[in-house]
Amino acid sequence: MTRILNGQVIFALALTALNTVYASQVLQMDLPFASGEPGPAFLPSMLCIFIYLAVARILFTEIRAQAPAATDAIQSEHVPHIRLVGPLIAVGLTVLFIIGFFYLGYLVSAFLYTFMIAFFFDFERRGVWLPSALLAAAIAFGVTLFGWLFFVQVFELYLPVWEF
Repeated sequence: MTRILNGQVIFALALTALNTVYASQVLQMDLPFASGEPGPAFLPSMLCIFIYLAVARILFTEIRAQAPAATDAIQSEHVPHIRLVGPLIAVGLTVLFIIGFFYLGYLVSAFLYTFMIAFFFDFERRGVWLPSALLAAAIAFGVTLFGWLFFVQVFELYLPVWEF
């Protein structure tokens, strides 16, 4: 039983619990296409469905996986203690994004968040600063621009901007 109840499964179960709480709040909103066009519940509903599918994939993969060998531990040549540092960095950057969203606005906080996440993962893989930073900047620019166009232009939603 301990092989099945590993970190991935515990993460998936915690994610399911949090997503269920989030979904219960989404259900209190108007249905996505009640007025003929996507309403405020459309994207949260899609996110909930995506999270449930991702959790199912994690659980399915973990149940079918063979017991890990002792040498299969997650390691990185460039980031020491990646098993602990990686999730802490991702959670920390997400918290900073949420705080920054209110103070810096969407464009600045989304760009910085996406840049730092992309930079961390690419640097962890390659171990080279400059190419990782350049790729992260390109990814951050694309994701930020796409998000802005998607929410503001397509759905005509308000995203706060940094007014200095």
